[in-house]
Amino acid sequence: MSASPSVLDSPTIATAAMLLSLGLAIVLTVLAFRARRLAARLDEARREASALGAERDGLLAELCLTRERLAQSRRAAGRAQAAAAELEVRFKPAVTIERAFGESRCEAANRVILEALRERPQ
Repeated sequence: MSASPSVLDSPTIATAAMLLSLGLAIVLTVLAFRARRLAARLDEARREASALGAERDGLLAELCLTRERLAQSRRAAGRAQAAAAELEVRFKPAVTIERAFGESRCEAANRVILEALRERPQ
């Protein structure tokens, strides 16, 4: 039996297959290079995200401290306000002097003193 020549045995097909395999190798090389570059960018993005997360955590901790200081300041202000109100009540003058129209402060003070002396039990 005689062997019939196959289409795959022709030199044109062999050359085309060789060129296609060379082109495929070039495409695979380019794709591998791009994949490595993307992996490097992904690693860089992960490091940056980690740094940003650490910075965010630091800011949140600082915010908590600031809130605590604010609460302490508010409590201190409340205590100071209560103490001021207590002092105001304690040192509020017992006698209120109401002046008549045209009466000077000295005249009003003299009048109140004289009234207090008259009302004083003897």
